[in-house]
Amino acid sequence: FSCNLSDLLCSLLGLLYQEYRDKSTREEIETRRLQDSQTDPEETSPSEETPSEAEPTNTTENKAPPQISLLRNSNSRFNLWQDLPEIRSSGVLSILQPDEIKLQEAMFELVTSEASYYKSLNLLVSHFMENERLKKILHPSEAHILFSNVLDVMAVSERFLLDLEQRVEENIVISDVCDIVYQHTISHFSVYITYVSNQTYQERTYKQLLQDKPAFREVISQLELDPKCKGLSFSSFLILPFQRITRLKLLVQNILKKVEEKSDRESTALDAHKELETVVKACNEGVRKMSRTEQMISIQKKLEFKIK
Repeated sequence: FSCNLSDLLCSLLGLLYQEYRDKSTREEIETRRLQDSQTDPEETSPSEETPSEAEPTNTTENKAPPQISLLRNSNSRFNLWQDLPEIRSSGVLSILQPDEIKLQEAMFELVTSEASYYKSLNLLVSHFMENERLKKILHPSEAHILFSNVLDVMAVSERFLLDLEQRVEENIVISDVCDIVYQHTISHFSVYITYVSNQTYQERTYKQLLQDKPAFREVISQLELDPKCKGLSFSSFLILPFQRITRLKLLVQNILKKVEEKSDRESTALDAHKELETVVKACNEGVRKMSRTEQMISIQKKLEFKIK
């Protein structure tokens, strides 16, 4: 029995520090982002929501596509692809079939929601994680468990968003986004498994800090009152990555319902959905493993106490 407990403890340590082994992935992403910024200075600061890409016609294929700057305009509030001024002025709405417009909206929602998610992650890091008062209160190990590998998650989201932005700026009608989802899921989304697997310890640490450190509780309350948080709690920001990976799966499902059968877009949507489902399952399994490990550690502590 003690041997099994030791194995579980080793497994726990391996999971808790798994994010460090993802460092090379993050460095690769950052290198790609830096290369992009050197070739296209404007591509370094995505902010909100997105445009789309066009199926060229004989009259427009040789023209430069309209630049839809929704991602970079933090004041934009367009929720629908067809409401974009660039789309309305192009006349494309009178050409596309209703089913294609619905598909455009589904793909547009995936991109704009990623932009919104990235902004929220950035707020979690800049407003909470990097707050100087909070840094002084938290022990490095507490901060590590509390924020886990959120910097890796944000770097992955940024790279993903840049690629989506590049795609939608190629033309005013979006050709596809699920091929990009697929590539990023298989190459970079393992950071979500690491983050979500640590959720059990993240929640426990947060509750303990609220209970044991009044200074922590006070600073968090003050930070939550900032208008930038829009009334959201600190814990609602911490859970963002888990919510995002599950929502991405639903967004791809929505696209899958609207693509034409036996088309290339259906094939890429199926591939993307399959890989996202694998990541979501791995996240859920990671949470279960960590929860079981925590229970075993708790039992071990009780046994040791009784023996003493």
